[in-house]
Amino acid sequence: MPLTAAQGTLALVVDDERAVRDLIAAILSRAGYRVLTAASAGEAIAIVEREPVEVVLTDVNMPGSITGLELIDELHARKPSLPIIPVTGSADEANLREALDRGAAGFITKPFKAAELRLKVSGALNRLSLVEGEMRERLFAPTVASVLANAIEVRDEGMEGHTERLAGLALELGRELGLSERELETLELGAVLHDVGKIGIPDRILMKPGPLTPDEREVMETHAVIGDRMLAPLEPLAAVRSIVRHHHERWDGNGYPDRLAGDEIPLLARIVAIADSIEAMSGERPYRPPKGSSEVVSELEQGRGTQWDPTLVAIVLTLVRDHRLRFRPNGLTVLSAS
Repeated sequence: MPLTAAQGTLALVVDDERAVRDLIAAILSRAGYRVLTAASAGEAIAIVEREPVEVVLTDVNMPGSITGLELIDELHARKPSLPIIPVTGSADEANLREALDRGAAGFITKPFKAAELRLKVSGALNRLSLVEGEMRERLFAPTVASVLANAIEVRDEGMEGHTERLAGLALELGRELGLSERELETLELGAVLHDVGKIGIPDRILMKPGPLTPDEREVMETHAVIGDRMLAPLEPLAAVRSIVRHHHERWDGNGYPDRLAGDEIPLLARIVAIADSIEAMSGERPYRPPKGSSEVVSELEQGRGTQWDPTLVAIVLTLVRDHRLRFRPNGLTVLSAS
């Protein structure tokens, strides 16, 4: 369905002139966008690799080794469908044609009016939404995700319902954070697919009833990378790869596979990480009974700022306090505020 409002959409503004960055950011913020800014192409690339950016506005003539036009290629190499709108102080026809040839989603010429800028951005997002909707309908991305997730649960009966409960909690955390509909859709798919790489883990390790040896643990931890590689050829699921790869990273940098820390860990992966841990704690396992509310809360408080994002821990504790997150013998339940 096409976007009808900017509410919650994450935009990135790239310009080496701070005044221009701030002006565009202010216009978009007033229209309901969440906005990040970058002063260089390199900084922009790092942000797009880390955050779920949904649209980019970039200056064409920037100093440095990567121009605004080349930045289009760099960002599309990482997110092929990302709408990128060049903002240029020159109406040079060759530049504009090159921008469109590189896949730009239109362009904006300085000086511009606020209404023109808002219209260009919303138009680019609407076109993308239509295209993505058609792709998703044709390729049945959610169905593919469910089939792959079910393949794991079939191998390990003790995990039945795990992904469904985890996804429900992850989505509620996403709503509490004010994520956009597109981000919530990606989050749900990522939650369903987070452990898909376990398909590549031997049964003797995956279904072992007791604690793993250090060597077995090392093999088990490869499932995050295996899952990332499995999804690599599936373009409709490209957005969930960072969740699958990084849902075992820790806030303190002691997780795996890449030992990312703090805000380096993609936000959606952080959400799935804490939802996964809570579901595991509250669910029954062959080697222990399910943990109750007080035990889960105690572990969350101990892991706040070390294992998990402290902001997310605070949200979960509020859900528990308000009885919207409940722990029962058959698993957790989440009561949505909506």
